[in-house]
Formats: sequence, structure tokens, C-alpha cells
Amino acid sequence: MKRAKSPIAVSMVLIFVLCMVIPSMTGCTSTAKKKEAYWNSQLGVAKYNDVVTRLGPPATKETLSDKSVVAKWVRTSYMTARSEPGSDSWTEEIVMRFSPDGILTHSTLNEY
Repeated sequence: MKRAKSPIAVSMVLIFVLCMVIPSMTGCTSTAKKKEAYWNSQLGVAKYNDVVTRLGPPATKETLSDKSVVAKWVRTSYMTARSEPGSDSWTEEIVMRFSPDGILTHSTLNEY
């Protein structure tokens, strides 16, 4: 009777794979939470021009009737140059509202 190949080796490979996959799945989420916490710490402090200096010009910008401004920044990244859209990509969307005098009053970050 032949013995099965080492179950310990199979278990070690499985553990190794899980240790590599799980941290990579949570990496984006923790980065998004750090960014969200940063922008929330800037409420009442950051000015529109400071945010544009840091993030670049917004994708869209709208001035509301009360003269406040809502701006949205969108960034999409593809993991590999050969990947097809949607396969290995993520999109980050930051929407910020600024008071009439240009101070950050609200920030929302979505990542998908």
C-alpha cells in the first residue's frame, strides 16, 4: 500500500497561499480608510487650492446657489498593463464640498 504524498506539505502550501492572499485583499480597504480619515481631519482646515495642489484638478466641479463648491476627483488604476478594464482595477472617487470662502466642509471617499 502506497502512502499519500505528505499531507503536511500540502497543508503548508495552503497556509502559505492564504497568508499571501488575505493581506492583499484588505490592503486597499485599509488604505481607503486612512485616506478618508486624513480628509476628515482636514474638515474646516483645508482650502480648495490646497486640495487641488495635492490631488490635481477635479474631474467635475459645481458651484451651488449658496456659492459653495462641490468637486469630485476620480482615479482609476489598472494592476497590470495587459489587464482588461474591470479585471484587475480599482476606482477611487473623492467628493468634497467647500464653503463659499473655499474651506473644506464635507468629504466622502468611495473605492470600488
